[in-house]
Amino acid sequence: MLRRILFAAIIAGTLTGVLFTGVQHLQVIPLIQEAERYEAGAPTQHEHASSDTHSDDGEIVERHLFTLLANVLAGISFAMILASAITLSKQVGLRKGVLWGVAGYLCFFVAPALGLTPKLPGTLGAPLDYQQIWWVATVIATAIGLGLLVFTNHIALKGIGLVFLAMPHAIGAPVPTQAYSSAPEQLRHDFIIASALANAAFWLMLGSVSGHLLRKTGTTV
Repeated sequence: MLRRILFAAIIAGTLTGVLFTGVQHLQVIPLIQEAERYEAGAPTQHEHASSDTHSDDGEIVERHLFTLLANVLAGISFAMILASAITLSKQVGLRKGVLWGVAGYLCFFVAPALGLTPKLPGTLGAPLDYQQIWWVATVIATAIGLGLLVFTNHIALKGIGLVFLAMPHAIGAPVPTQAYSSAPEQLRHDFIIASALANAAFWLMLGSVSGHLLRKTGTTV
């Protein structure tokens, strides 16, 4: 079983990390770079071109490679969690994997983002340790809530599942004492949408490939 999980996680995580990096370069990173320009003082369009022309190409390539490496490692780590859940539930296959990917997306992105939206550079937030505690608690509570709703038949347990889903948001995410962002509102809105779409692609790819590989390797690994 461990070999099956490890095999599926490495393949699915690597493929998903590469895909996610490509989506980020198309949708997310340009918005981050734009926000960094606003953070540095909102230069004009002409200054944008001048700055881009004189960028250190070696530094840009290194930054892209580190992004790719981080995404692949994150993909493998999340794939280990997903593949373990798929294997233990015995719900393997492409379609079941997609559903597990949706569950991962809800737990690790959607639920936390309802309280802590993706932030661009130059945006003030609550103290980082408070954000991290709330994020982890929200992921755990959402996973428990979804598990109770999907895998139990007793109405009381499903009710407890709803309580777990609502609990983090009833408590509320930590907020900064003073709200500020150097980026314009439209850019922040575009970044939230781009992040949501990129993470959706990440989790759907991760779930579908993991489910498919676990079905294929069930009798061979």
